[in-house]
Amino acid sequence: MTTHPQKPLQVGSRPIVPGIPNPTCPVLLEAKNVLDTTQDLHRMIRKLRRSTQRCPTCPEHLECPTMVYFAHAVDTAIREVRQEWGLDKE
Repeated sequence: MTTHPQKPLQVGSRPIVPGIPNPTCPVLLEAKNVLDTTQDLHRMIRKLRRSTQRCPTCPEHLECPTMVYFAHAVDTAIREVRQEWGLDKE
């Protein structure tokens, strides 16, 4: 099976890439902003995951209120995005 690489978002013949001035199309501008923010979020989540490696030594490890809250908040956010974009196949 042949896989085709994803084409970058673009305005006309100009692709959206980091460091190039923002495009004039408002949809592509917002898409670029989301992609930029996603990269920051990915870095922050990796940092959080590394910090949770200390959790097994914590006395509240099994019922940590912070991790329970965080897991619930992430689950809620993902569910809301799936519903807004019509990605749920119910």
